Amino acid sequence: MSFNVWISRIRTLDIQAKIVLILIAVIFPLSIMIGLIQSKVMEPILSDEIRQLGVSFSQNLSNQIQSQKLLTKPNPSVAIEDMIQRMMYTQPSVLRVDVITQKPKSEKLFFLASNVEEQELIEPPIIKLKEEMEGEVTNEEGIPVWSIYYPVKQGIEKANIHVLVSLRFASSVTGTFLRITLIGALVSTILLILILNFFLRRAFENEKQLKVAQMSNEVLSEKLQEIQQELIHKEKLAVMGQLTASFAHEIGTPLNAISGHVQLLEMDLGKVHAERIGIISGQLKKIEEIVKGFLQTTKKPIVQQKIIITTRELIERIVVLVMPTLQKHQISFGQEFEAKDDQVEVVPLEIEQVLLNLINNAIDSMKSVDGNKNVHHALWVRTYNSPGSVTIELQDTGSGITNENLKQIFKPFFTTKMLGEGHGLGLSICQQIIRSYGGEIIVESKMNRGTKMKVQLPVGKKT
Repeated sequence: MSFNVWISRIRTLDIQAKIVLILIAVIFPLSIMIGLIQSKVMEPILSDEIRQLGVSFSQNLSNQIQSQKLLTKPNPSVAIEDMIQRMMYTQPSVLRVDVITQKPKSEKLFFLASNVEEQELIEPPIIKLKEEMEGEVTNEEGIPVWSIYYPVKQGIEKANIHVLVSLRFASSVTGTFLRITLIGALVSTILLILILNFFLRRAFENEKQLKVAQMSNEVLSEKLQEIQQELIHKEKLAVMGQLTASFAHEIGTPLNAISGHVQLLEMDLGKVHAERIGIISGQLKKIEEIVKGFLQTTKKPIVQQKIIITTRELIERIVVLVMPTLQKHQISFGQEFEAKDDQVEVVPLEIEQVLLNLINNAIDSMKSVDGNKNVHHALWVRTYNSPGSVTIELQDTGSGITNENLKQIFKPFFTTKMLGEGHGLGLSICQQIIRSYGGEIIVESKMNRGTKMKVQLPVGKKT
């Protein structure tokens, strides 16, 4: 079949089949090439290891011959051959060992000992004893071997240990490695093709659905505004479960403040009745407003009344509420109003909700530090101006927030508190409220050093 026919058939395939062919044509040959390169790299390393094995064998034999002074003894051949046989049992890669020496007053060499029988009938492979260790790769009866000569000297007596070490193990290892690489390349290519087919199929299905959705959007473009409004209302209904948990969380905070003041009222009975009862009345009114706001989420959105108010006034309202809790936990409090232009146009209840939530989180963080009653904690609130905005900064001496948690603290339902102590919606709601005014909440924290929460709001128009 001609090349052009193959090309035309490939062009008729769908994109999924083309990608599979590309994988087969690229990844499999590439894997084979990598396997060949790795085997070629491994081969000299293994060869050098085998050479080192032969050198070590020769060195050990040389040390034993010298320690027992066998070269100076009469008829040492039997002792050396026994020594060679024992050592070869532990080194199966060693094929042959010879001890070559020189006859007295003669330059003729002969085999003093060998693991090969009738070796004395064969001439030694060298004509002169080696003065230093030498080694080279040769073939012995078709088998690649390391031929190593190791010098031995004892007084005036000299000899060479000749060792042949088989390289068959290295060839076997590289061959096995290459076969494993080829099988691995084939298996990995097949697995990759199957996985890619699965994801490609899903991607194509999603793409088809996306095209259908785009066509539907084009058809309904004239009713887009009405649909968007309905979607907003449906989304609000969809998060009713979240708002229920938020409602329970938010209603609990004022009730805690009421509880604290009621306890103080009981302690101070007969001293400041009017002031304490006024605070309780204000908190009950706030609970009523929160309930109303919660019920409004199931209705069409309504515009809440914004007013111009100073951040100082907002902070002072909240300080009155949290002061009993701060005193109860022996937390020092300080405030500093540096902002010269601190008027903001907001719904006061929403900003108070944000500040109250952040302060309560700070108190919880300070309460959790090691449980050590001797640790002195403090909460500091200050305001200052940035270009076009005013910042309310709350700094505590609590346990701090880890870098990992800092990335998630504004996610709905994320909380580091124990089960039943929080729902993980407070900071998420705070962020939504502040962003609705064009502001932002910035968090800076160090473990065991405390946390700094910065609430930035645009400066309102002066009246």
